[in-house]
Amino acid sequence: MTERWDAAVVGAGPAGSAAAIVLARRGRSVLLLEKEVFPRHKVCGEFLSADALPSLELLGARAAVEGATAERMTRGTIHLSGGRAVSFDLPAPALGLSRFRFDDLLARRAQEAGATLRFAARVLAAEPDSGDGFRVRLVHEQAETEVATRSVIGAWGRWDALDRALDRRFLGRRSQFFGWSRDFHAERGTLDGEVRLYLFGGGYCGLSRVEGGAVNLAGVVSDRTWKRARGGWPAVVDAARRENAALDAAIGEMTPGPIGYLGTGPVFFTAKPATESGILMAGDAAGVIDPFSGEGQAAALAGGILAGETAERRLSGELSRDACARAYEEAWQRRFARRFAWSALFRRLMLHRTIGAVAGRLAGERLVRFAIGATRR
Repeated sequence: MTERWDAAVVGAGPAGSAAAIVLARRGRSVLLLEKEVFPRHKVCGEFLSADALPSLELLGARAAVEGATAERMTRGTIHLSGGRAVSFDLPAPALGLSRFRFDDLLARRAQEAGATLRFAARVLAAEPDSGDGFRVRLVHEQAETEVATRSVIGAWGRWDALDRALDRRFLGRRSQFFGWSRDFHAERGTLDGEVRLYLFGGGYCGLSRVEGGAVNLAGVVSDRTWKRARGGWPAVVDAARRENAALDAAIGEMTPGPIGYLGTGPVFFTAKPATESGILMAGDAAGVIDPFSGEGQAAALAGGILAGETAERRLSGELSRDACARAYEEAWQRRFARRFAWSALFRRLMLHRTIGAVAGRLAGERLVRFAIGATRR
């Protein structure tokens, strides 16, 4: 017997859980599908800018996040490879919370709102049916099943086999980047209230505190830098430390944590089509914004809420399947397209050793403030 749902959300990260919460609160039957089992560790800068707080408030999760012993940050510093440091105040206090804690908290909140959450559920296909809905084929508990739904939201992250199944256009591009993260432990006083960004040839990385006394190191490198290191992520970090004395000093003061290195790739830093075959894409499935902006998780939450609200218009009878996709594409472009364009521009600036050093020397904090504003618009 085919299960029938108002909406299926593929991926229970911040975007997917946000969409599920919005729809479940409207009384819709929502199936939230996640291929992994939470809690789990994930490559991420684990930085929640102040722009995330209104979304968390709307989702009824702000108090839980702020009460989850999240670290509070009010200032930042960019350390150029040549030794110059540019310090700045954040526009508003940000929070440091691990994805291990954050994703699980949001997924459970979706459950509490009424969504049905299934972990270890691998979606094989999602496509329009002959009517005005969708068919979603998945494997769960070693059994392949198919569900019928009136709306599908794709929130499966940076890339997935589903991207290839849908023949998404960004896959034709050559990815030039890989990402990594690892955990450290630092004594109180180190990095308190501060997020730091370090630039080096072919990449950058950041350090910030999260809950429980842990420090998160997360970074991005070009494929050339990755290949040149020839020793995995430890070799990449060692090379970065040789180029950036401030990074070397900071890591030297900390103790490696138990999780170790996590890597991901390829990473396509680009806006992707916001819809595919009528599916509304949210979070990294709709586009991966550069981590240096600090806006990745805030954008994922906002995108998930937008997808949920647009899907509700479909479920209420206001929009057909095709009209819903068009409305979402237009709304997504208005909300996010400019920040992706600015992010791409600043990426080129940061990863160009000479131009980045000159810009940092001449513009300093003014350039940083402009970049923060541009990637938040």
